[in-house]
Amino acid sequence: MLLPESEYKEFLELHMPLLYFVGQQTAIVSAAMDFQSFTQLDLKVKFKCREALLENDQLLDDYLSRNADRLTAEQAELLKGFKRCIKGNFIILKCLKNHAVFLGAEDNQFYAVKALGTRFHEFFGNFPVLVSANILPFKDKIIYDGFLQSNSIYFEKEMTATMNENYKEAKKMKQINTTL
Repeated sequence: MLLPESEYKEFLELHMPLLYFVGQQTAIVSAAMDFQSFTQLDLKVKFKCREALLENDQLLDDYLSRNADRLTAEQAELLKGFKRCIKGNFIILKCLKNHAVFLGAEDNQFYAVKALGTRFHEFFGNFPVLVSANILPFKDKIIYDGFLQSNSIYFEKEMTATMNENYKEAKKMKQINTTL
């Protein structure tokens, strides 16, 4: 269920400089801070940069225009794809061999989401689990952006059984989103 290591590295090589740019543009980090220092910062600071990015699409456009000479066409397209992200609450219903099953709490859609460098079951002991997340397209897959916030909500057996039945029906009807 993990993104292949080479693609994970590629994601980080695209995402981290973008967060660094956002941090500098929004004064979350000092304009004098270099990228290497940024990578060593606490996750909370990077999370603030991510939130600022999600609040303002123009920051991604600014990053793309200022880095047009440094990004390949494929990298620029991958970054543009981030605009199709879905931010919200999701129930991670289960972890399968190739992906985790996310159920959108707002849209009731099922998504096949790849983990980045750590499998979801290493974060959470039991499923289903409610998380706040940002899922986005990457290549021909759906991933999350590296930030998950869990909510300690317990799902009763009856509700879990209903979600599993809905998943089986969606799978049968080929309604599991594997791309955005």
